[in-house]
Amino acid sequence: MIRLFLRGLVATSALWPIAAQAAEATPPLSVAFNAAVVSDYHFRGISLSNRHPAVQGGVDLSLRSGFFVGAWASSIADYGGSDVELDLYGGYGGSLAGVDYTVSVLGYIYPGGRDVDYVELQSTVAKTVGPVTATLTLAYTPDQWNTTRDNLYLGVGADVAIGETPLTASFGIGRENGAYDEKWDWSAGLSWKLDVLEISGSYVDSNYGGPLEEGRNGGSAVVLSVKASF
Repeated sequence: MIRLFLRGLVATSALWPIAAQAAEATPPLSVAFNAAVVSDYHFRGISLSNRHPAVQGGVDLSLRSGFFVGAWASSIADYGGSDVELDLYGGYGGSLAGVDYTVSVLGYIYPGGRDVDYVELQSTVAKTVGPVTATLTLAYTPDQWNTTRDNLYLGVGADVAIGETPLTASFGIGRENGAYDEKWDWSAGLSWKLDVLEISGSYVDSNYGGPLEEGRNGGSAVVLSVKASF
């Protein structure tokens, strides 16, 4: 018994350097970039590019500890005097009992705009079962300097890997109340992953009806996208 114990101890200790090397192989900081061209920039069911194409791009920095920061920008239709949306965000992500989660703070900045910037608190929870990854998103915008009421958005989505192909089907539905009264949005799409490229097409729609131009931007649309991640 003693010999067996010693042999097991020696075998286990031999694995320690391997585990240590694996930990050291994971960089303390990773950087990822993305760039995209979309036929229409839709955000929660509303076209923010007035149904015109948009150019987008971002950078993400992730720490091994789980903390992350990033920036993302898109061209938009005129909004308070700005034609660019810049999102700055930071937060923490991890996994617990097989469930992935993130908690973050986002700042929506519109350079050159007047009284249109705002801050949002957001959290996501995701679970993968077989080929399906389901995600729940909760976003809350408190009453702040340029808003007159709180805003709450709750969204549920699912990505379904299609067999051994590079295709993924996506579905989503969300409800927003505050900035919009009882607004619902929904979408369905298909994406094709090819190395660093992702080509996708989605049908998006909402029940939003407002003034002529705003109502048109909340109507149904087919959105095509080509995105590169590296």
